[in-house]
Amino acid sequence: MSKKTTSANNLLDKVLSQKVTTPVQENKNGIVKPIEKTFLLSLPETKLQQLKQIALDKKTTVRNLINSAINDKYFNEATD
Repeated sequence: MSKKTTSANNLLDKVLSQKVTTPVQENKNGIVKPIEKTFLLSLPETKLQQLKQIALDKKTTVRNLINSAINDKYFNEATD
């Protein structure tokens, strides 16, 4: 075994032996929200403009519009 493999195994053993907790996002009012990860999405400009218009018509944000569509299509969750 090479030195790199041994040090990698030692690091892996150390990480696996520790208890890892997931951080929680909490706002000023004490409301706990799920952790979110930023994801870059490339869309054609015309589709983005259409999504913005739909979001305005529904009085929501493009982000919420996309999230609700993902939930409806892939997770079968009801949205507000």
